[in-house]
Amino acid sequence: MFAPFKFDELKRLLMSHNAAYATVAFVDLQGQLRGKTVNADKLESGFPDGIPFSPLNMMLDFGDHNLFPRGYLSADLDVGDNDCDIDWHHARSLPFEDRDASLFFFAEFADDTQGALWDPRRLYRSIEAQAGELGLTPVYGLEYEYRLLRETPDTLREKKFNSIKLVSDVSTYGGVMHQSIWSGFFKEMRNMCEQMEVKLASMHWEVAASMGEVALAHQAGIAALDDAVLFKTHAKVLARHHDLTLTFMARPLADQDGQSGHVHLSLLDKKGKNAFYDENADHHMSKTQHYFIGGVQKLLPELLLMLAPNINSFKRFVPGIFAPTRADWGIDNRTTAVRVIPGSDKSQRLELRVPGSDSNPYLVAACLLGAGLQGIKQKLEPAAPVTGASHLKKDRPAALRFPSGFADAIQRFQQSAPAVELFGEDFVHMFAGTRQAQLRAFEKMVTDKELERFLELA
Repeated sequence: MFAPFKFDELKRLLMSHNAAYATVAFVDLQGQLRGKTVNADKLESGFPDGIPFSPLNMMLDFGDHNLFPRGYLSADLDVGDNDCDIDWHHARSLPFEDRDASLFFFAEFADDTQGALWDPRRLYRSIEAQAGELGLTPVYGLEYEYRLLRETPDTLREKKFNSIKLVSDVSTYGGVMHQSIWSGFFKEMRNMCEQMEVKLASMHWEVAASMGEVALAHQAGIAALDDAVLFKTHAKVLARHHDLTLTFMARPLADQDGQSGHVHLSLLDKKGKNAFYDENADHHMSKTQHYFIGGVQKLLPELLLMLAPNINSFKRFVPGIFAPTRADWGIDNRTTAVRVIPGSDKSQRLELRVPGSDSNPYLVAACLLGAGLQGIKQKLEPAAPVTGASHLKKDRPAALRFPSGFADAIQRFQQSAPAVELFGEDFVHMFAGTRQAQLRAFEKMVTDKELERFLELA
């Protein structure tokens, strides 16, 4: 349940936006916004009851393919809508809408509903509350890599997703010339973010053809994750307006690097000071930061599914392409899962380099924060840090290895006692079950590459 919000406040908010309509949406397990446009009069007449949505949305994959876990048959489920609460306090303005229809609200499944057990935004807030009990506030800065394709969904389907055209076949990391060539697009992206009150830290071209990266400005708590969902949703919309496709798929091209969704994370104490910083410690690492790493390192292999939620996500975890394959950590080491970035009392932080760009920001933050808090509470000591290329080290503890693939990750998550303790048995069963359903669906598929390899000669 959200903090109280008065009807007069809602009236003023609607009037300030000259709102005839508003969009209300919740976030599904894939990180997609699902909602509806509502007449402003209906919002007022229904205040403060919120708007109902079906929890079955949590069992839908991209493209609304069913992901019913075993034990959940559609005929056995209550398919009725659940009440959803509206987060009135954090209204945003959507781009690409007329001003009188641009108002946006996040929603969450209400107490005592089935959907509440599965809602990723609500799940994250429960973990953030645990941090609050320790007098700590998380601060996040999220980075997303993406590919910009000279394709529309129609052209991709017509060619059966083969011979995909990029906007450029040349890799120009930080290339100012290519930044200038695409200055109009990036200007629209900046304006789009400003309208949504999503703060950008930077944007640039990455080390791969047509790969860009946006770093969102650091924000305390859930605001950073809301920013990420709004950005990812509307960056794709912006591309469509230009007859392009922008994808956050973890590894869309077999012969090139995957796309990451790195998370910069620090904790503030009750006085607003950086709890990761100790002026007198080696690399300024406080005990809090030390134990936080210990928790992440211990739990990451069994919670990996929350950071790599799709079968394609595991195509990133290949040695030598800057995607970690173990829960190693190091000082300013970009080959490890956890990179300690030493700095001042303002900038000391961690960079968590495991999540893919396709991941759900709320599940990523819940996983990383929850694991780190376990480390702080239990004073978990991390293994020795790694110097040099992590994937070349042969003497690292076996417990740090990531699952061997999607199926292994699902099984380890299903059997994880810490996952149940942190996120609840219903969520663990549901999330693992939907991933298992996705795996089963792909195991039955016959791909064009299989036909190319086997059809004629087998």
